[in-house]
Amino acid sequence: MSQLISQRRVASTAVFLSFAWNIFLLIGVVINLSFVQSRAAGGHYTHFPAAIRVVYALQLVLVLYQAWIFKSIFNSETLRFMWMPKFFFVVGLFEILVNAASRSSNERLNVIPAVIITWAFWNYGVKKRQPEL
Repeated sequence: MSQLISQRRVASTAVFLSFAWNIFLLIGVVINLSFVQSRAAGGHYTHFPAAIRVVYALQLVLVLYQAWIFKSIFNSETLRFMWMPKFFFVVGLFEILVNAASRSSNERLNVIPAVIITWAFWNYGVKKRQPEL
């Protein structure tokens, strides 16, 4: 029993650290931090254009909602929209592909938190909500 609790604690810590990294990067783009310039939007901007900053602000809202949904499914709370874990799993697959295809090696490292979050939505959301055969 304690091994299961520690596995859940490690998993939740890894997922929330991944969310924190994503949120940090998104905020960094919105406020144009130099640290994130090689880690976002293809890694080739020295100053993020306003359009990209707006898109990343909208993406920030989505990631915050995604973190809230994960917290809800991790704590076995009921969801208003039962399809959200599957939706965020598919979004995660897309994020993995986009980050892996980046020309920036720093941005390709964003695959790691994307894989962790995607796995979490699969493991705690999609897989656990499927009926047993």
